[in-house]
Order: sequence, then structure tokens, then C-alpha cells
Amino acid sequence: MLAMLLAAGRVVCGPFEDGMAARDRGDYAAAFGAFKPLAASGDANSQFQLSLLYATGRGTSANPREAHRWLEKAAIRGHVQAQSNLGNAFHAGRVVSQDLLKAYAWFSMAASTGDSVATTNRDVVVRKLTPQQLELAKTLARKCPMETFKSCL
Repeated sequence: MLAMLLAAGRVVCGPFEDGMAARDRGDYAAAFGAFKPLAASGDANSQFQLSLLYATGRGTSANPREAHRWLEKAAIRGHVQAQSNLGNAFHAGRVVSQDLLKAYAWFSMAASTGDSVATTNRDVVVRKLTPQQLELAKTLARKCPMETFKSCL
């Protein structure tokens, strides 16, 4: 049976995979439809994918605020790429006010998993901080997960 499925070239594993397959073939409306309920139920991968669709206006109207809202949800749930993207948002002041301390904190969380892009971006932020600001940023990075991220949003 498995050989037949593999020979057919398509194995469907679940709703998230269906969403990814739709996204990959350019059917963004179907991808949006697949990711939305999963994201609402708390799936970090779907929250991240939904944030990308809102950011680019694929499968839905472009909505930077909604994209940011879903990005925050995914980052809080530990999605590394979402954490890194949230660091970028705070670094650039995209949708939110520029805040280098928060950028450092989010990049640090992503970098702690070995994400080399987040590490590089964190190091860029470090060069913009005074020694006092860097200490505050390090404290914030340690404190955020313990207080359910409230001070990092």
C-alpha cells in the first residue's frame, strides 16, 4: 500500500501539509484556508505561514498588522524563524516602533537554537547598543520567556 502511495508521488499527511502543498503550487487561497483554522487553534507553524500570507497579500489582502499579530503568536510559541522575523521587525521599526532592546531579545531567543542568521542579526544590533543598553537587552532576553513575553512585545 505504501509503495502504491509513494509511486503515485503524493502522500498527504494532514492539514498543515495540505496547506504547504497548496502554497508550493501557488494556490495561496487554499493555503490560507488550510492555515487559518490551524493557526487559530495554536499551531505555531501555521501561525508563521499565515503571517507570511498576510505580509505578502497572497491568498488574502495584505495586512501588515495582522501579519505581525500572527508572527508574535508563532514567536511566543517558540517558532525560531518567527522569533528572528520579530527581531527584524523591532530592529527596522516595521509595524512596531523601533526597539533595539527587543530586537536583541528576539534575535537572542532564535540564536539560542543555533539559528546563524539570528546570531548575525543579534551581533549587528549589539554594535548599535551602548554597554548599558546591552546589559538591559540581555536582562530582557532572559526575562521575556519567564513572564510570558509581555515585556518583549
